[in-house]
Parts: sequence; structure tokens; C-alpha cells
Amino acid sequence: MRNKIKEIRLAQQIGQRELARLVGVSAPFMHDLECGNRNAKPETMQKIANALGCTVADLKAGERDGAAS
Repeated sequence: MRNKIKEIRLAQQIGQRELARLVGVSAPFMHDLECGNRNAKPETMQKIANALGCTVADLKAGERDGAAS
């Protein structure tokens, strides 16, 4: 999932700090999330999806069952 967030964010030319601001989380948290060092609550994932104009399912696309996210 982390790579999908970054992929969609970059495609929309949104900086990591800007996405963090839109979602209401810290820039370090967003960085850790994209690097796979942290997991987000479902509510936060929904906020990320809303900020990127996609669905949580879009953020999970290509994720394998049991894969770390």
C-alpha cells in the first residue's frame, strides 16, 4: 500500500508535506507510512484517499494477502 500512496501522490504532483497537511498528520508520519515503517488507522487511510481523490481500495490495489503494508 505504501508504494501506491506515493505513486498516486506523485502522479498528482502533491508533495509529501502537502499530503500530510491535507490529511492532518505530521510530515514524519507520512514519510514513515510511505516507507512502510508505520501503519495508518482506517480513518486515516480514508482521509488519504479523499485527499488523493481515490478510494482506499485504490490505495490497496496490487497488495497481496498477508503482505506487509
